[in-house]
Amino acid sequence: MFSTSLLPRRQLLLRRLLAEFTTDKRGRFLVVTGINTENFTRELATELGEFEVIHALKGRPKLPIVVVDDLHLAEPEDIKKALTMVHTHNLIVLGTAPHRIDGATDTVALPPLTVAETALLARQIVGHCTPTTAHRLHDAAGGQPQLIKELLDATPIDHWSSDRPSLIIPEHWSRTDTTDPVLRKVAAEPFFEGCLLGDLDADDWVAAGVLSFDDGRLRFVSPEQRSVVRAFTPPSQTKSPAEWETTQAGVEKLIRAGDLPLARLHVEALPLEEPRAYLALYEGRYFEHDLPASTLTAFHALANWDPAALRGVNPSFEMMAAALDTGHYSPAPSPESAAEQQIHDLISGWLALVHDDPLTAKRLLARRRPGDSELVGLWQTAFLARAHYVLGEFRDAATVVERGLATGDRTGATLMEPVHLWTGAQVAAMTGRAELAHHYLQRLTVPEDSFLIQKLSAAMGKLITASMTSDTRAAALAGERMAAVVYTTNTQQPGFWPWEDMYALSLIRNGRIDAAAAVMDGIPESTIPSLRARNLVPQANIQIQRGATARGVKMLSEAVDAITSVNMPAYEARILFEYGLVLRRMGRRSQAAEMFTRAEEVFLAMGAISLAARCAGEKKVAGVGTQRRSTQGLTPQEEQITALVLDGCSNQEVARELSLSAKTVEYHLTRVYKKFSVSSRAELRELLA
Repeated sequence: MFSTSLLPRRQLLLRRLLAEFTTDKRGRFLVVTGINTENFTRELATELGEFEVIHALKGRPKLPIVVVDDLHLAEPEDIKKALTMVHTHNLIVLGTAPHRIDGATDTVALPPLTVAETALLARQIVGHCTPTTAHRLHDAAGGQPQLIKELLDATPIDHWSSDRPSLIIPEHWSRTDTTDPVLRKVAAEPFFEGCLLGDLDADDWVAAGVLSFDDGRLRFVSPEQRSVVRAFTPPSQTKSPAEWETTQAGVEKLIRAGDLPLARLHVEALPLEEPRAYLALYEGRYFEHDLPASTLTAFHALANWDPAALRGVNPSFEMMAAALDTGHYSPAPSPESAAEQQIHDLISGWLALVHDDPLTAKRLLARRRPGDSELVGLWQTAFLARAHYVLGEFRDAATVVERGLATGDRTGATLMEPVHLWTGAQVAAMTGRAELAHHYLQRLTVPEDSFLIQKLSAAMGKLITASMTSDTRAAALAGERMAAVVYTTNTQQPGFWPWEDMYALSLIRNGRIDAAAAVMDGIPESTIPSLRARNLVPQANIQIQRGATARGVKMLSEAVDAITSVNMPAYEARILFEYGLVLRRMGRRSQAAEMFTRAEEVFLAMGAISLAARCAGEKKVAGVGTQRRSTQGLTPQEEQITALVLDGCSNQEVARELSLSAKTVEYHLTRVYKKFSVSSRAELRELLA
């Protein structure tokens, strides 16, 4: 069996499937279609555990993981029985087929190799492969790895050391009628383009299964047959794609199309500084450049967090630079150029997210137009996932993360991968998908020559995920790494890279109060409500640890008020939970229960089941897991507030009486109205009188 496990796209796909299967421990019926499927299913099965290979699903499997080749040939009744076992006995079936099988829980299509992967594979086998040779091999074999290997094996290894070696067709490849004009016409086209039907009479060849007709174009069903016919077609009659020629225009076209691996393959032979700079940027390799101000240099400045270099490029980057300098931003008018509009959406959406307007951020970052750059689109999806996250839309966030990672894998652009993984790890940890979170965190390792945006995101992802899973030691270590990352760069622009609150909390939980205070003391007070609320939590804990209990509780109440004033449930639930922890330790069991209950409700609404379970656990620890409710269904806190309201107290008077904030009183009173189906104090008094 010929293996292509070293090829990056397939390895990443295998790892992602493995993380999904081990996180969600249920039966699976996976159908793998496409190229080199048998090898892929066996690699996946080996990673999952002990497995057996069975024929056409006959008989009862002896092991919980089975591999079935040519699943489409199995009897429908056998497939039905296997599906029953998948759902009742958690059987995992990994099968290969040319198409989807009805009832399958998962289908994965393995695409042909790209030209760049063909070059990589050829270099693994024969040691040398020029861009032109890679294109010719890919075209002749249709991107099928086994056929590429057969082409390479058809001649001695030293044959491939020249820059333009000839292709020798293996003798065992099928020999169709090589003189038929219809076949020659179809074979003359590049393999991935196909031949327009035109006036060709190809019905007989289509009926015979030699040609297929899809999307208005004729193609050979078998790359081998096409290559044989093409070998006998005069060179003057064949067509080759323009990308075969290594030119600056060709490389720039590939970069615009987002095909970085192929651009990298071609640029090896060209002394071009700007294309190399583009490739280095989006491949996440830091470089010093000496290029005039342009979109490239602006994105380089963003990636390495250099606000001064954003000046003088265009109004969108000027808007970003001004926001970084002042802490405020004024929206710039949308430009007319389509390319500039995409950048404007990115910058405006990012700034809206930073300044507590995630709904506007989501709208701008999700917007796409025909012809938009996939590379700029990766910046958009990275921060779109963040917008979904803070809105508590965890399923949407996870979908956007996977889309961004898949686009990065396909285009070879790894620059924004850590930003996607940061969000992915958080969402996976909060929704109880521990294996997937671990998979993301494993990928959150960046080399030393990475850009600052990669190092920031990797460190923040590890810090915040460790904090959410109560691994305070790991969180403290991650915080130290984060502090080292930002030591030489100013990242104190409010709202962009907030990490100090989580680090300080991990230090507090390890008993390092002075160290936590040192982290928080250098942070200026922000006018951004969500950032102010987050920073108040460790600051309040520090005050309480130092004996200023009343001041600390007041700061936590202010944090709750600030975070509930904006639409950011992910932050709101976390702050409510932290407030509940403090109240429980102070012995205020009833108030603690209210905070844990509120946090639990928000966590559950977002699907954050692991953190909702922590809220329930904290209530049990405090002895309030099954809190008493009145005959009307009111919690003790709601009963107290209702009694004071019936006595004629205003919200402010109730707040003073119960040591709560007016915002908290308003929240509870709204819940009381809902439980009694009333909408005002007067209706409540009339009902309960």
